[in-house]
Amino acid sequence: MELELTTLLLLMLAALAAGFIDAIAGGGGLITLPALLATGMPPAMALATNKLQSCFGSFTATLYFWRQG
Repeated sequence: MELELTTLLLLMLAALAAGFIDAIAGGGGLITLPALLATGMPPAMALATNKLQSCFGSFTATLYFWRQG
């Protein structure tokens, strides 16, 4: 599945917004999942991608708080 540069940039913008929302209140997947589906990605692949990025976000937050004590 090939994506155009503008589509990738829009997905990055959506991911940035989702990360910001996730850091404040949670629920960033409500932004990223529709963005992934809008690219024409199959639903199973979009859900898997969304779950993978949320796992990385949770791991990063855990690592940050662990280091802060």
